[in-house]
Amino acid sequence: MIKSLPLVIFSHQNQLFALEAGFVTGQGKTAFSATSGLLLSFSQLLIPETGSRLTPPAHWLSLAADSSCFKPWLLGIEKEAELIELPAEDIHPLPPLLFARRTFPALQAVAWYQQRLVSLIDVRVLQDLARPLLSPPVPGINQVG
Repeated sequence: MIKSLPLVIFSHQNQLFALEAGFVTGQGKTAFSATSGLLLSFSQLLIPETGSRLTPPAHWLSLAADSSCFKPWLLGIEKEAELIELPAEDIHPLPPLLFARRTFPALQAVAWYQQRLVSLIDVRVLQDLARPLLSPPVPGINQVG
């Protein structure tokens, strides 16, 4: 039985979010980044309608790409992330009704950390949300001729 779960926790608009640490392969500041990976803001995935109103992220997390991911990518976040280990008893799956009505499909569970609610995000679902933004446009599709 798992007693604790290593997580990478980060803040977004004063809310805490966490990813399983095994899916995070690196972290850095965007100002000093010389990576060739595509940077997608967490806001862009959380609320896709935000579009160009996004403030550029100050930091990034490099996520372990699955084999179907077009190319490596970075998740842009507001502030530096932290590696924590959370006791399993502090993690709670979403109740069925809340799970069915959630608007952010990557949200899988919640937890308590330092008396604050943390939203646990499934990186595999996050990658599915990012895939359309990572894929190059296909010539001839949706083009008016």
